[in-house]
Amino acid sequence: MKENRLTLFDDEYFNSYKKLGGKKNKSRYMKILEIFFNETLDIFIDGNPLYHDSREEALEAVKKEAKITYEELDLIFESVDDVTAYT
Repeated sequence: MKENRLTLFDDEYFNSYKKLGGKKNKSRYMKILEIFFNETLDIFIDGNPLYHDSREEALEAVKKEAKITYEELDLIFESVDDVTAYT
């Protein structure tokens, strides 16, 4: 089971998301953010293929599980990357 990886930066991530043009409310954004971290953190930060063999596979899993578009996925990624470099 993947652990909850939400952080002290959640408010900053959400503010960045809104500045980037994100339309989701904070509750929905936080649910998507949790999915995003659960699916991507290991492969993006540690290069660990624990859950996914590639970054692309991890991002596709986020898109599918969160039921969002590629455009929304990009906003989520950028909101994190703008606050705490994710790549």
